[in-house]
Parts: sequence; C-alpha cells; structure tokens
Amino acid sequence: MSQNLLNNPRMVALAFALILVAGLAAIGSLPRMEDPQMTNRHALVITAFPGASAERIETLVSEPLEDVIRRIPEVVHVTSHSSSGVSIVVVQLKDEIYGDENVVLWAEIRDKIEQSRHLLPAGASAPVVDTERGHAFTWIGALVWQADGEVDELRLGRYAEELASRLRGLSGTDLVKLYGAPAEEVQVKVDVVKAAAVGLDVPQIAALLSNSDAKTAAGELSNATQRLSLELEGGFDELERVRRTPLLTLANGGSLQLQDIAEIYRGEPDSPSEFAIIGGQRGVAVGSRMLSDRRGDHWTERLQQEVAEFKKTLPEEVGVQELFVQERYNDVRLSELVNNILLGFIFIFIILLYTLGLRSAVIVAVSLPLTMMFSLACMRFFDLPIHQMSVTGLIVALGIMVDNAIVVVDTVMRNRRNGYSPVAASAKALRHLWIPLLGSTLTTILTFMPIVLMAGPAGEFIGPLAYAVIFSLAGSWLISLLIIAPIAGRWLDKKQRSGTSHPKLDNYFRSILGWVLLRPRRVMLLASILPLCGFFLISTLPEQFFPPSDRDMINFELFLPAGTSIHRTLKATEEVSTLINAHPEVRALNWFVGQNGPSFYYNLKDSRDGSSNYAQAMITVVDFKAANRLVGELQSELDAAFPDYQIVVQRLAQGPPSNAPVELRLYGNDIAQLKRLGDQLRRIALETEDVIHTRDSLAEVVPKVWLDIDESEAQRSKVGLKDLSRLLAASVDGVVSSSLLDRTEQIPIRVSGAQVKQLSVDMLMSFPLALPTGSRPLSALADVSLRPAQAKISRRDGMRMNTVEVYIGNGVLPAVVLNRIKANIENEGFVVPGGYKLEIGGEAEERNNTVGKLLGSVGIILVLLVVTVVMAFDSFRLSALVFIVAIQSAGMGMLSLWLAQFPFGFTAIIGLMGLMGLAVNAAIVILTELKASPLAMSGNRVEIVETVAICTKHISSTTITTVVGLLPLILSGGGFWPPFAIVLAGGTVLTTILSLFFVPAAFLVLRRPYFLKYFPKSQPDNEQPDDLLAGQAPQRKQVSDLA
Repeated sequence: MSQNLLNNPRMVALAFALILVAGLAAIGSLPRMEDPQMTNRHALVITAFPGASAERIETLVSEPLEDVIRRIPEVVHVTSHSSSGVSIVVVQLKDEIYGDENVVLWAEIRDKIEQSRHLLPAGASAPVVDTERGHAFTWIGALVWQADGEVDELRLGRYAEELASRLRGLSGTDLVKLYGAPAEEVQVKVDVVKAAAVGLDVPQIAALLSNSDAKTAAGELSNATQRLSLELEGGFDELERVRRTPLLTLANGGSLQLQDIAEIYRGEPDSPSEFAIIGGQRGVAVGSRMLSDRRGDHWTERLQQEVAEFKKTLPEEVGVQELFVQERYNDVRLSELVNNILLGFIFIFIILLYTLGLRSAVIVAVSLPLTMMFSLACMRFFDLPIHQMSVTGLIVALGIMVDNAIVVVDTVMRNRRNGYSPVAASAKALRHLWIPLLGSTLTTILTFMPIVLMAGPAGEFIGPLAYAVIFSLAGSWLISLLIIAPIAGRWLDKKQRSGTSHPKLDNYFRSILGWVLLRPRRVMLLASILPLCGFFLISTLPEQFFPPSDRDMINFELFLPAGTSIHRTLKATEEVSTLINAHPEVRALNWFVGQNGPSFYYNLKDSRDGSSNYAQAMITVVDFKAANRLVGELQSELDAAFPDYQIVVQRLAQGPPSNAPVELRLYGNDIAQLKRLGDQLRRIALETEDVIHTRDSLAEVVPKVWLDIDESEAQRSKVGLKDLSRLLAASVDGVVSSSLLDRTEQIPIRVSGAQVKQLSVDMLMSFPLALPTGSRPLSALADVSLRPAQAKISRRDGMRMNTVEVYIGNGVLPAVVLNRIKANIENEGFVVPGGYKLEIGGEAEERNNTVGKLLGSVGIILVLLVVTVVMAFDSFRLSALVFIVAIQSAGMGMLSLWLAQFPFGFTAIIGLMGLMGLAVNAAIVILTELKASPLAMSGNRVEIVETVAICTKHISSTTITTVVGLLPLILSGGGFWPPFAIVLAGGTVLTTILSLFFVPAAFLVLRRPYFLKYFPKSQPDNEQPDDLLAGQAPQRKQVSDLA
C-alpha cells in the first residue's frame, strides 16, 4: 500500500495542496493577539456599608460572605479586605477551572450571596459580584474638554455614556466600562436649621419627596369594549417640578415648598469616588474589550470607524483621544516574530545548501512552510489563537521540524546510490525509518507534554508554545514520510551531489572515535563531568519566575496616608506630574484617582475600589528601552522630592499577576500582635539592600469621630440610637429618595444636609436635631471623641492576615531580595509566636506553585517515554542509554545557561524539558543504526566507527539547523526568550557532541562482554580494522589487547 501511495504523484500533490489550503485558511480566520488570554479565576465581591468601621465591616459583612463563598468546593482561596465603609472579598478559583467553566461558578456564587442577604446588617448595600476584571482592554479612549475655561464634567459624562452605548452595540465587543465618569445626581441640599425650625429633618424630607414622585401606574379600567390604563401626572420629569414639591401646609393656606428650605441643582456628589485626569485635565476614559475569538485587527478597525463617526456628532469643545490600542502592540510583536521565522528559514536553507546540496536542500526546505501550514491548520482545529507564544512555538520548531526531512532525504539519497529505483528508494526509506523517526518524534513530543498538562495561568500562558511545537513535530513526521520521501525519490538521482564534504574532518573524527572505543569506560566517566558541572553551577544563578515585559509603558502607583481625601490625592498627582513631564521621553501621562485605571496589560490587578488615597498613572514613553531606564530614574527622583508620598514605579511584568514582587504574610487572631510582628518585618525588609518601599496592610490607622449617646436623654427626647444613626447618615452622606426622568435616563435625587459633610467636629456638635420633643443640638444628647481606628483589616481563608508587601529596585530579581530578607530575618532572631504563621507570597509563591504543577505530570510522561523508547529499541539497556543521555542533556543545558549568565527562570525550565526530548534524537539515530548492524551488535569497533561516521552527516545537519532556527530568539534581546533559546541551542550542541562519543562507548560497553565468548581469542580476522582505529599505531594488536 505504501509503495502504491508513493508511486502516485497525484495523491502526493493532493496532500500538498490540502495542507497548504488548510494552513492559509487558518491564517485568515484565527484570532490575533499579543499574549494568550488566561481564564479569569478571580472575582471581587464589593459591599458598601457607609460609616461603619473596619472592625464592624469585618464582623458584620466580610465574615458572613466568606463563610458562604467557602462552601463552594471549586473555590481555593477567599481573601477579604475590610475598610471604613466598604468590604471587598476576593474569590480565587482552582487552577483546574478552564474556559467557560468559571461562568457557571460565578453564577453559583452570585446565587449563594443573594440567598445570604439576610445575614448582612441593615444599611449594607447589596453585594456586587464583579467578574470582569481578569482581562486587559483592547482599546482605551477618553473624552476630553477642548475649550478654554472650566471643564463641564457632566457633559463629558453624558457623551461618554453615548460612546459606550455605541461600542457595546459593536459586533465582537465583550465589555465596555467608563472610568472617571461623574455620578450625575439631582442634589437637594437642605438647610438643616430651617428644616428643624419647622420640625423636619433630612429623612422626613426624603420620604415626602418619594411620595410626591408619581411615576407609577394607578391601575387599569376594563369593560366590554375597551381597556384604559390610569396614571397620575406629577412624576419628577424636570428640575422645577422637584423644587415646587410641597412639604407642609401653612396656616394661612399656603404651603412650604422644597425650594424654601433647600437648594436644588444637578451635579455630582460632594466627594466623587474617582477622577480620570487625561493630559492634565479632567476627562472620562472609555475602555472596550474584544471577545477572545475575534481578530483584533478587524475589530479594532470597525471600532475606530465607529469612533470617527461619533466624533462628527460632538460639539467643538468635546473631543476623543486614543490612550491605548492593543492592536498596535499585536502588529509589532507578531511582525517581529514573523521576521524571526523568515530569518530562521533563510539561515536554515543556507545550512542545508551547504551540507546537503542544492536539490536535497530545496526538498528539505519545502517541508518547512508545509509543516508550518499543517501546524496552523491544527491550531485552527484546536482554537489556538495566533499570539507570541504560539508563533514562538513555530520558531522553536523551525529547526526541529527539518530533522525528519533531513534524515529521510539522506536515506533516500543513499538508496538511490545503491541502485534502487525512485519508488523503491522511497519505499525502503519509509519502511526503515518510520518507526525510528516516530520514536524520536514521540520522545520530543512527550517532553513538551508536561507544559500542555500544566494547570493554572502559567500553563495557559506558556502552553500554546508546547502545542505549536507538538503540532509541528507531528506534521514533520507525516510530511517527511508521505510527501518529502516520494519527492526526494523522484527528484534525486544517483549522481546527485550531497553537499560539501570534509574528508579531513571525517578522518579526524574517525580517529578520535577509534581512540575513544579503546578506553570506553574512562571516556564515559570523563563525559559525565560536564553535565555534573552544569547541575552544580546552576545553583549559583539567581532564580526568576518571568522576566519583565519590553513594553513602552510604565506602571505607576501613588499611595498617600490612609484617610486622605480624594481631592488631596488629586492635588498630589498634579505635583508629581510636574516632575514626570520634565522627562522628554514621556509621550503621555494619564491619571486615575480613587481606584485602578483601565487595565492596559494582561496581568495588572484591579482591586483598589474606594481608595481615596490611591492613584494610578498610565505612562507611555518613546520606546521600551526608555521605559526601562526611566523606571529607576523616576523612582529615585520622586522618592527624594516627595518623601511623604509612597510612590512605586514598576516595569510591566509577565506571567501570572501578583500584588508585589515579594510578599510576607503573617496569620493570627490578635490585630495588635499582627501589627507588632508586621512592624518588625517591615523594618527588616527596609534595611535589606535594593528594597525601596514596603507596605503593611495593618500598619495604617485613620482618625474616627466617636459619638457617645446618652441613652437616658435620648429616651426622654423619644428617639432611639438607630433613629439618630439614620438621621446623621442621611444628613452627612445623603439618601436617594426618588429619581428625575430625563428623556430615557433616570437621574437619582439625593437629599442631604447643606454643608454638613464639610463641618468640623465642633460644628457637628451644634447640629440641630428635629426631635419629637422639639429641636435640640446634637451636643445635648452625645459626647464626642476623636480616636484612631484601623484603616483596613485583611483576612485569608478565615484567618486574619497582615501582608507586608516589598517593592524592589529596577532590574533587581525578587528571588535575590527574598533570599536577603530571609537571611536578615534569621540574623535578627525573628521568631513567630505560637498560634501565628509566616508565609512567603508574591513571585516566589507563584513560581513554586507553577513549577510544582509542571512537575506534577512528569511521572506519567516518564512512563510513556520509557514505553516509547523500549518499544522502539526492544531493549531495556539501549533504552536506559537514551535516558542517561537525556539526563546529561539537562546538565548541558544548565551549563549553557550558566555560561550565558542568565537567571534560572521558568522559561529556562521549560527549555530544559524540551531539550531532554530534543537532544536525545542524536542518540536515538546512532543507536538505531548500530542496532541495525549485526557486526556493531557483536561489538566490532570498526563497524561501530563506520556506522557512527555515516550518521554524523545528518546528525550534524539536524543539530546545526536546530541551533540556527533558535538563533533569531537568541538575538532578539530582552530577558524572556534568550534563556529559553540558549538552553535549547547550547544544550543540543553540547549533548550532540557528547553523544557522538559517549553513546558509541556506552554501546560497546553494553554489547561487548556478552559476545566475546562467541569469538575465540585466536581469531585475527575481526581485529585488523580495529588496529587501524587505534590511530596510526604501526603494530597490530591481538584481540586480548583490544578487549
């Protein structure tokens, strides 16, 4: 059957065309992005409880929610942050949750929380489960004020809502969110003194407004012929109608209207929860995210067209700016990688031309684009998008995928020279090679399988690389045997030149190998020294998880003391901006105050809701080199200029997100003890080299006004404590009583006390209370005191926690700083008391968890590898030899990394796993040829040398092409791909050189003792060639001497 297939050029052409068309179709339809999209396994549960302290929030809100959420078995961690007025619970799902499985779990969490609403105190808002923060936005724009004079925030907000509505209707849009939009409300500012004089207070006025807003149906009349609905006129549909709302009927027949004791206007709250500062003035940012199964270039083009149409409808004073477009980075990244593929292809073709000759080089080169098309078709079948990981996988496979084609073409060439016809030469090559090539291909595939099976965000991030390599290797095996072999058989003739030959080098190799085979055991011991050196030297390299990104953007965070107002934080951003803008490399500076800004990178965390003392800046510079340089410069300058601010300037990191480079978590029950222990750890960390800032989650306190109500006096005034609490809360923060209908939009009406929120503590005590017994000042019922309160209380998995976040200098590895901190902790004699626990978090925790998951599947993969190799060789001893070479290759890869002085990061570990499957291919080829030779199996040194020398040609070709294919990644610079490529390339070269001598020596040691008894010592006929191997020795030796 195989001969009929190989003899049918139409079938070969059809297979060629099918692969080509499938690959081109995949290119046109596959989604394009810069980085893989990881499953969102985090959600925030946000619950507001205005006025409550952190302690009460923890007890009354956070703990009940934690207990409910922890009952769901797929939840792995529940972390809560309780601060004044708000509870934020962070839910983390298990790493084994993928794709759309999280949607079902988020729905289940929402149902559980909704069912537990009765557990929350009165006054707490309904918990909001936010699951949309796990991915970066694809496009970020902003509406800005272009006219002179004061910015009209409300108009900007209305136009931003209109733009957001248009973008939500765009096909392929997943999420649209506004940042910095003013919360427009109808503000009813009640003069509390006038209101108290007529016996009214803010809650009563709010209730009267609610009753006057008749936006409800009054029933329906129905008879035998028609139906008529009833509705009252008088719903709030304009501001004047609200102003004329009657509150009291006067004795003279008139009425007291709302406008008589209150100021009514449309505006935003006294203390906005967030600001967006675009280019130095207030604006509104709009973030839009694309569905992951769409092509970014097509979607972005349609979005930009929609924005251009929207701009035409705007007045002159309102404009739209683009702050961030992900597709620009996609184009740059993918263009660089495609250029690397083309460069690698050119390098490989030159090497093939040099080693194989023109015709053989062209045939082998044809397999490269064909295999790549096959891989792309597989990617389309498995819904694997085109991004830097999958394309890099194709680059890695570029030099590997020609290995099978080189071996096939070389074998077909030899068959043709031995007199076989084109079809017979191809058929013989197919019969001889399909099992050995399958074995070598499977061993390489299996070493990449742990990456595919690795759970969690790191597996989703790096896994596509392994998928692309596996697809390429599988395609290479099929295409080499079923397409390249028939083409080679027909196009190569007996007189075909086989590339440049080096007789002197060949003779030199034969001499050295002959010398090695005379002392195989000693050479085996010597050959094991270099791998052992690699295993020992790797411990001297610093550890790293993922290197920083090479984006032209900087992540900038500003922290002020807890309790700072949002207006003071806004002022601080203006001060800091002056210094930042002094650097000419800065192209754009945009601030988001009060919460995180829109995520512009895939692993930025977004959990700073309600943080009036926090601001985040989106800084864009001219290029990534300037960004890397500016990080250190800005950190030093700003720390010196603003010692009262805590400023963190960081390069964008790659890999799974973390709160800080180094985290130390303390667990216990007593807050005071946790604070003392945290203070000690902060001091130790700050005294550590390269530490620039630390943050302690329990370190900060805020001033709090405590009112001690005289309950006896309150009873005499016929008012309860809850009534007073509601009255003060309504007067200070306001209460939403009804809404104003403005066309299709409902604007809330908030009733509050005029100037009450801005009162000093002394003025607050003179606040008039409208009591049933008459108006009295607050001081008549309460004493006031100003005492510190805990700013935030954090919990993790049911235990109170104090997190010490450690921020380090630019270019410093977190693992290096962590080791220094551990040493300082030990030197200081820091001891965690009983009942308390210290845990390492941050990058170190992520790295350990990820490596653990990577190694978790190694056992089953190792068993499959053993089965594959044993089935290929039908020999446990030869299989053991292959695995010894694999272990040596790991040592060689480590030695290569040490020579290049790169950190021992996660990408290097991935490279080592791939290397162990790749580097043994030379050993498999050598052992396959030796096993096929009866003389070599009998331990004949001449035959072993001859067989290995014949193998060196395609072994050297495949090794060189593998290294050359990786060369673009090595030369690309940065810290991400060079360590990975150096481990693969350097380890492959060193292991191949080692295998050319170690494998024949070990093979001889394994085979010779068992066959010597079948060859009498007096026989000289098998020994004459061995004399020639001894390296020009003038005398002949006896069998006993050679043994």
